[in-house]
Amino acid sequence: MRTLVAALIGCALSMSVAHAQDAGATVATSVGVTDLETRTEPTFTGSAGYRFNRSIGIEVEVTAIPTLKAPYPTTGLVTIQSGTVVPAAAAPSIAIFPGPTYTNANGRAVFFTNNIRVEIPTAISRVTPYFVAGGGVATVRNTADVAYSIGILPPTPLVGGTPGIRTVTEPVSTSSTDLALTIGGGASIRIASHATIDGDLRFFRVLGATDVNAGRFALGVRYRF
Repeated sequence: MRTLVAALIGCALSMSVAHAQDAGATVATSVGVTDLETRTEPTFTGSAGYRFNRSIGIEVEVTAIPTLKAPYPTTGLVTIQSGTVVPAAAAPSIAIFPGPTYTNANGRAVFFTNNIRVEIPTAISRVTPYFVAGGGVATVRNTADVAYSIGILPPTPLVGGTPGIRTVTEPVSTSSTDLALTIGGGASIRIASHATIDGDLRFFRVLGATDVNAGRFALGVRYRF
């Protein structure tokens, strides 16, 4: 009887030790590329989280796209004549011909998400597939220079008069913060007792006035304390 009790206690202690070894805080960083708004841009990612056991953990992740060369969005512009668009606030007082052109497009995007990470044990101890899903917010900012020819038409033009026409170039910008969802996964390759190299493939869905999809591939390093 004493032998059985001792065996049960030893088993429980060993399970507690194993659970304590599996649990712990994690940090990770990676570099990759993201396909967003028809362009592929360099991307940097960082995360911090906690692993409850050898399979389940949570993490807070930030994905930054510091340079976004996507075309400048024209949402919020209105047509005042055939083929001509201007900002809605300016439409009543000016005429533009031809339509505006956008140059020097730039911007940045940041995804901030809270994720659940599920690791799938396999027979190969050094390789661990994983699945990630979560949600948060995405902030996207676009900038550009808009150039257009403008003619100020007086209410009662003089007979034979010609309104003045000039080209105006102005910087413009838009920004939005919307709900973002993410799902994906990858594989971790153990390179040390507490460190792995992760290959990660992720899909983002930004739910705004116009839904935007983004795909990210990244390689990085993860450390478990």
